[in-house]
Amino acid sequence: MKTSTAALAVLFVAVLCYQVSSSPNSVNFSGPCCIQYSTKAFPSSRVVMYEYTGSHCFQPAVIFTTVAGKLVCGKPDDKWVQDIVNHQKDKANSG
Repeated sequence: MKTSTAALAVLFVAVLCYQVSSSPNSVNFSGPCCIQYSTKAFPSSRVVMYEYTGSHCFQPAVIFTTVAGKLVCGKPDDKWVQDIVNHQKDKANSG
């Protein structure tokens, strides 16, 4: 239950950041930010894409989009996050 609540919170913040960045009266933001990191690793096969948060965010993060369309924030220094990013880079370079 806590995991789904946290995922919804992250998704809400991501949507909010996208809405703010598309607003004509906003400062020049680009992309979503994360308010907390996931601590649970998951298989890289569940990831369809990833992106790094921009410099406008208060903490650096990697945002993974899963095959189910969920956004998951990871701490860039965590080994599981680096493993997934490296796997995605290898997959992109081989195809």
